[in-house]
Amino acid sequence: MKKIIPFLCVLTVFGLAGCGRSAKIDYRMNVAGPDNGNYFNWSAGSATVKDTFDPSAPGENGTTGASKAKSTARFDAAVTYDISSNAAKHTGYALPSGLRGLFLYAVASDATRLNDQLSVTANGKELTIRYIHRDSAYEIKTDAAGKIDVTTACKAARGVCTTEDQRSFVLKPEFSKTGSASSNMADFDWSKAVFTQDTFSENATRHYTGSLDAEFANNVLTVKGSLKEVK
Repeated sequence: MKKIIPFLCVLTVFGLAGCGRSAKIDYRMNVAGPDNGNYFNWSAGSATVKDTFDPSAPGENGTTGASKAKSTARFDAAVTYDISSNAAKHTGYALPSGLRGLFLYAVASDATRLNDQLSVTANGKELTIRYIHRDSAYEIKTDAAGKIDVTTACKAARGVCTTEDQRSFVLKPEFSKTGSASSNMADFDWSKAVFTQDTFSENATRHYTGSLDAEFANNVLTVKGSLKEVK
């Protein structure tokens, strides 16, 4: 048996399932208002994290309010990015950037949700999740059964906003409903943007496959499931 297991991993070159680790997701987010019940629980490798927003935690630039278990940095290092072996920085996304951003709303202030206009619309079990963050607009669509396929469900439109200080973003006039620059992301015209597939980076040496189960009821979005790492 000891000789067979490595051989099975080699067979991944010919299209069989990889021998990478899994990333487990358990997420809850109220998209209508503040909710202390929001959470982002996840595990990957040796990391098992249960996280919520902590309004008293120290944030950036002397502010308060942050992820209690520091998921932004920890999830990025363990799951989101393909970390280079000789530097503490990423060389590419291992899963869609829009999906990573969605997960972090549960561990951020409700003002972040409002500013980015996070929304969910449902057609039966089929969900469309949208938001605008920094300079990009993101759209995640489930299938008719409510499943998010991480290789096909996510799209992004880059460069829809502009900024001078890397913090305060303004919609470019060509993407605004009014035709003029706006700091209100509710003015974003989704029909004016060109969306492309949001997936793992071409230069990433590993990425995730699989699907997550999404449900939406009483303004609460839940996402659960397990993804498989492929190298």
